[in-house]
Amino acid sequence: MMNLHPLPCYEYLVFNGTYDELVGNVSLGVYDGAVGDVTITAERVTTTDFTMPYTQSGVSMLVLAEDEPDTIRWTFVKPLTRKLWLATVVFFFYTGFVVWMIELPRNQEYQGSSLRQCSTALYFVFSTLTFSHGHTIKSPLSKIVVVIWCFVVLILVQSYTASLSSILTAKRLRPWMTDFDQLRHSGDFVGYQDDSFVRSFLMNHNISESRLRNYTTKEEYADALWKGSNNGGVSAIVDEIPYLTSFLSDRRYGNDFRMLGCIYKTPGFGFAFNLGSPLVHNLSTAILNLAGGDEGSRIEVKWFGTNSSPIHAGTIPDTDSAPLTLESFSGLFVITGSISTLMLLISIMRFIYAKCIELRRADVESVSYSGTDDESRLLQNGIGGNPSPDQQPLHEAGNNHSGGVHMSGENAGDTEPNPVQQNGMHGGSVPAGHTQIEMCDV
Repeated sequence: MMNLHPLPCYEYLVFNGTYDELVGNVSLGVYDGAVGDVTITAERVTTTDFTMPYTQSGVSMLVLAEDEPDTIRWTFVKPLTRKLWLATVVFFFYTGFVVWMIELPRNQEYQGSSLRQCSTALYFVFSTLTFSHGHTIKSPLSKIVVVIWCFVVLILVQSYTASLSSILTAKRLRPWMTDFDQLRHSGDFVGYQDDSFVRSFLMNHNISESRLRNYTTKEEYADALWKGSNNGGVSAIVDEIPYLTSFLSDRRYGNDFRMLGCIYKTPGFGFAFNLGSPLVHNLSTAILNLAGGDEGSRIEVKWFGTNSSPIHAGTIPDTDSAPLTLESFSGLFVITGSISTLMLLISIMRFIYAKCIELRRADVESVSYSGTDDESRLLQNGIGGNPSPDQQPLHEAGNNHSGGVHMSGENAGDTEPNPVQQNGMHGGSVPAGHTQIEMCDV
């Protein structure tokens, strides 16, 4: 009011009643204006003029946060999203398949029955989780694949361990009520601030008056929530966000209670005046000037605390660490997948090349063997059909007790051979009989 020009004459009066009654008295002319935490609503603006809101507001729920029960949990799978788990498993099998394909031709540990080959490959790749893989790999290509995969596994394991540790060490608090619809259909008792428009808001949302409990102080809020609906208390407190923010800024209650998202939006708190009052424009300008400076922030912290108000609709934020997503590690999977595929292709090309060389050598050896066999066959046929005189077989026999040369034939003894036979031999014809020459040592 001190910032208004010209400075108006005014007097403050204390009003004891509800906010609706206060606004009604302003519209009737009993008071010139109402200054305080008066919420701007659609019903009130029809009978009075409001200044610009000096703080944001809305309606939310305050609930008790309890420790999770000691039940069997699947907490160990929460650090990773489903997509990341699926991608990790797929690349585990793919890496094992690549190592098996590369090592199969030359490594005996990866040979044998199909079951033995599969179990060996899977055991090797899953043992990289603890870096305890004991199987020997011989190919340089598979060594490159394993080194890159171990680097990926190292980053995944370290990130998983850090995320799981954060989840396990954080305080496990969950609200008993999670949203306003659940509260409406539960049949439990609901608390609200005395003399607030929230009472009519709850009744308009099909919550009977018999289920409502009104409270005034922070201590009453906390006590009612601790008791619960079954022990004379309430399951939730429905109130305007600035009041709930002020409640949670108190160190006595900040760790045991949670405020859900905004369930009903309002413009905020403002000052109410008669319709057509010139003070509305002047005070709105002064509020805007105050809100844009440091003084407005100090006033808000003093009266409403330092907690930010959850203006956006939603439920209580999850206190767990956000799970690791596939997008965070997509680059690593692209690297290991590309290198594994490249090494596999190189191995296949080398295998095909080696097979081609082997087939070429086999063809050359086959041609060489068939040529040698043909020559031997032709030579044997030539000797058996028309041998030359120089190809007559000679038999040497060693005899230590006799010497000289003995000639034997059909004309045995000392009789000289027939001249006709000699002429036949010199003429190149084969004689009817054969001559055997025995060499004896003298």
